[in-house]
Amino acid sequence: MKLVKILALSLAAVLFVPILAMQDAHADGLFQENLPPASIGDREASLFVKINPPILTTETKEDAFLQFRLFDAKTDENIKFTTFIIEVKKGIGEDAVAVLPSDAYLAEDGLLTLKIQPTDGPIQVFATQEDYLRAWKADPGGTINIRGPLLQEGGLYHFNIRLLTVDNIRNLFLDEDQPVFDTYLSVGDVFSESVSDNGQSYDTTVISYYDKVQDFKFNNSSKTFSWSMPFDWNVDRINSAQNIFVHEEVKIPRSFTGVGDATNFEGYVNGVPIRGGLIAVDPFTSESEIIIHFLINKKSILDIAGTVPAETPTMDFSLAPSGSGEITSSEIASDSGGIHVLLDWEPKQLGAGSETTLNLTFVDVFKDNAKLQEDVKYDIRMLDKDGNAVYTKTDLVAKAGSDTQTMTFPADETYRAEVVVKELLQEGRAPDTSRNGIARGIVVVPEFPAGIVIAIAGIFGAIVVIQRVARTNAVSRRAV
Repeated sequence: MKLVKILALSLAAVLFVPILAMQDAHADGLFQENLPPASIGDREASLFVKINPPILTTETKEDAFLQFRLFDAKTDENIKFTTFIIEVKKGIGEDAVAVLPSDAYLAEDGLLTLKIQPTDGPIQVFATQEDYLRAWKADPGGTINIRGPLLQEGGLYHFNIRLLTVDNIRNLFLDEDQPVFDTYLSVGDVFSESVSDNGQSYDTTVISYYDKVQDFKFNNSSKTFSWSMPFDWNVDRINSAQNIFVHEEVKIPRSFTGVGDATNFEGYVNGVPIRGGLIAVDPFTSESEIIIHFLINKKSILDIAGTVPAETPTMDFSLAPSGSGEITSSEIASDSGGIHVLLDWEPKQLGAGSETTLNLTFVDVFKDNAKLQEDVKYDIRMLDKDGNAVYTKTDLVAKAGSDTQTMTFPADETYRAEVVVKELLQEGRAPDTSRNGIARGIVVVPEFPAGIVIAIAGIFGAIVVIQRVARTNAVSRRAV
């Protein structure tokens, strides 16, 4: 980009766009992101970045797409004649390796798609260069074709994106005024290995949506799976990330007796137990496998970081069937990160055949679990043990992040709850679909609320004490 820099400094008569606020956004571990806007004049220029498909493997060798869209968040209109300066590195810190060198790309409509065709050898760009800045020019559909060894592996990719022009190819930002969008997006790494137990082999798969899986093991005696992935535990780095999310997905054959037929699992990250909605079991998506999700958000990562030495180079996972009983979920996490759903039941004691009301509150874990102020378009379904829907509604809207649903559970059993986040809606803005995902949990019918359980335990405890006192008195009287 030396040519671009020289031109930008020499064109003193250029009409520069006023910038009211600079943007330095930093996401971590997602495959798509709507980055917060930078104020350019009276516009809120937001950048949408996406890797598609989100799961790539070296075996598939399929085309990948890097998508960039600069738009005014107030009107959802693309900002035309945007020239992006894009650099992509794999990894973070000193170990990061450039996979797409810094270069300029012109999207006349504000929408740019880099179609990546994975091949060995040097990177080749198949496009024409416009005459003024010599930026690569997208075709009328907004696409530029690139061939080379890019996005061939799962892991974390660092995108550094600067804006050189908007509105007009001669409407340049000075170097020091260029809006900067700095984000880390992930390509899923698929790891498969056969584990042996009691003379049988079971193909197990771990999909890491953050970085590459390593050091996978299975302990036969404890029925525990363990693996690691590279991770930088530097608290300053974690705090600086606007969004950070680690998603690990484990697929275990249902035929694996004692593991694949379990209904409840416990997980640990670097020795810290993962509870509640941060670990979700999906028994219905696959007929042959049970799927378990680790959904670790920024707050949980910071909590764990307090127990992990700063120089630790990995995030370490363990997963095993749990012997503890299931309890109704009070908080469930979406598998795309960032949105949790708080579930509150009235009455607290659930029972078959009785009408009950579910209060749903959608919160943003990227903002300290603050309730979403946007309206949330969502679907909800309750599934019985065989995967049949006993309650389902679609295209519901939670006004300012809150809604209620009334339902009746037909029988005493454990149900699976699924809330599908479809869109975030805000007046004056286009629907935000970048945070879509499914949040999963369980509902146990009947189930006593925690307070009742404690009270019952107290009653039984008191009875035990009374019985012991009575026996002691009886012994004393016999002794006399």
